[in-house]
Amino acid sequence: MHQGRVHITVPASTSNLGSGFDTLGLALSLRMSVAADFNTDAVRIRYSGEGAARIPTDERNLVYRSYAYGCQQLGQEPRPVALDIRNPIPLERGLGSSGAAIAAGLVLADVACSHSAGDLLLQWGTELEGHPENVSSSLNGGFTINCLHGGRVISVKIEPPPDLRAVALIPEVVIPTEEARRILPEQIPRQAAIFNMQRVALWTVALQKGELPLLRAASEDRLHQPYRKRFIPGFDALIEAAYNAGASAAFLSGSGSTILALCGRESAEAVQSAMAGVASGHELVFQTRILELESKGAQVSVNECGSEC
Repeated sequence: MHQGRVHITVPASTSNLGSGFDTLGLALSLRMSVAADFNTDAVRIRYSGEGAARIPTDERNLVYRSYAYGCQQLGQEPRPVALDIRNPIPLERGLGSSGAAIAAGLVLADVACSHSAGDLLLQWGTELEGHPENVSSSLNGGFTINCLHGGRVISVKIEPPPDLRAVALIPEVVIPTEEARRILPEQIPRQAAIFNMQRVALWTVALQKGELPLLRAASEDRLHQPYRKRFIPGFDALIEAAYNAGASAAFLSGSGSTILALCGRESAEAVQSAMAGVASGHELVFQTRILELESKGAQVSVNECGSEC
């Protein structure tokens, strides 16, 4: 059983990528950091970064709750731990902040219990999150294709083209995931299902072969974006501005409110400027970020000697 200090970082993620509802995920170069010290007799949590005024710093904290859940799944009681959490990932903006927190807590549990949970971490993360694609990207990095089969999670990782960049326009519009799911219809037309199935298949082949011009068609969607875009003033104009400036794909990130565009490195600033111009015209309060695609998932460093070092 681990006695010292642990440092974990996990990447943010975007999910759905337009057509791949609850299926596709992509890790981004914005990393949550969790420093854990087991040389303590009580749970202590410090939190800084996005949402610091409202994130709980007791046992209700999502990183701690995920840690405790992981320990219980491994047959052990969670030991007291002091956590220093630093989070640059905007909350409730479709950039995988909860998936990153869950991944960090489960990785910590795996280290604390000296047990190789392996693929079970993704299984447990999906149970906590309710869908696999953000947790899988935070755990494994890269572009992930995720499937539930017989109650288990299958996840396959593809390395995205290294020159791709993600331009994120992040409005100050909070869309809780529960509300974003509530507005979706219970049933969909067959043609809408076929439309999205074709495009999810296209995503995987286009990325494997580096056929970036195919991504615009691959990211088209009829399952969720037509319903969710009502939350974001100027959504259609923002997507079109990204394409006009050179983006290969543009879509709602997760359930929103972030809009993400994928483009080559040389086009990133032009895409960022074009989207910002449209957002300003619709009186949105927002920030923009140019991010790299993250090939590495959760990273762990362990100091076995604890407070005596």
